[in-house]
Amino acid sequence: MSLSSAVFLLPAALLLDRLCGEPPARVHPVCALGALAARLESRLRRGPNGLRLRLAGLLACLALVLCAALCAALPVLLAGALAGDAAAWLVCVVAVSLCLAPRCLDEHARRVALPLEAGDLTGARRAVSMLVGRDPQQLDAHGVARACVESVGENLTDGVLGTLFWAATGLLLAGLPGAAALAACHRAANVLDALWGKLDETYRCFGTAAARLDDLLNWCPARLALPCIALAAALLPGLDGRGAWRTGWRYRRAHESPNSAWSEAAFAGALGLRLGGPAWYGPLYRRHPWLGDGSPLATARHIRQAVRLMWASLLVFAALASLLVFAALAASV
Repeated sequence: MSLSSAVFLLPAALLLDRLCGEPPARVHPVCALGALAARLESRLRRGPNGLRLRLAGLLACLALVLCAALCAALPVLLAGALAGDAAAWLVCVVAVSLCLAPRCLDEHARRVALPLEAGDLTGARRAVSMLVGRDPQQLDAHGVARACVESVGENLTDGVLGTLFWAATGLLLAGLPGAAALAACHRAANVLDALWGKLDETYRCFGTAAARLDDLLNWCPARLALPCIALAAALLPGLDGRGAWRTGWRYRRAHESPNSAWSEAAFAGALGLRLGGPAWYGPLYRRHPWLGDGSPLATARHIRQAVRLMWASLLVFAALASLLVFAALAASV
């Protein structure tokens, strides 16, 4: 693997996602993973909550994550063996890109902003329900906008930066196959956390392993996200880089999740908002803490600013990660 191919792997994967987006659901590997997870759950999630259900959830989680890693690494290895390093690089770019979702997040957020700008609260509620787990019928227009901004901030780490971090780590540890494998591991853990990592009675035990694995894999990316968001906000007109750093650091632990507040609070500071707060999740009422000292009156304009901040933050992260990969590989030559 050449230094140039290593340096351009992450930017190429991001560019591919930006240009092409995600493939149709019927052929998307992540959708296939979700279908496989549903079948495995139907076989293993049986009986009352307790140790047995926790062990079943652990087994299901490990099996699916390892399966995802193997399915991502094997095509890269085969391409390298049959057609050389250039083919392996191209396959790896595709594999990492399939694990990313910035364009999809961008499109979902804009679908919330458009009806809000048109005064269509019903349409905005319908659109935001595709992004968040809270009950959209309990949200007014400002609540819908806040929920969307929070989702963009949180998913920046879960859906993009975490995958880039583990792709870079895999690249350093095991070359192109390692980059594909660890990117797929992160995406699989993120999907399983979304499916099973819930606090309701159904998944309280079965989903424990998926939730903890997702927390573990996002621990470093969440903390690296804060300086990247602050730097990106400082580079964008109309956003507050110092506010992003100050608010992100002050409220970094103000959430029951060990990772969510790092990026959400940074977005709140950059946009001059107050995010979070109590929310309904179906019949469950959760007293989330407030993040930030700004206004809770978010609007569609803040959603569009959050999307720009997301793109700028991931470009900063990708550039820094690529430089670190280059330095590490150059030092080992």
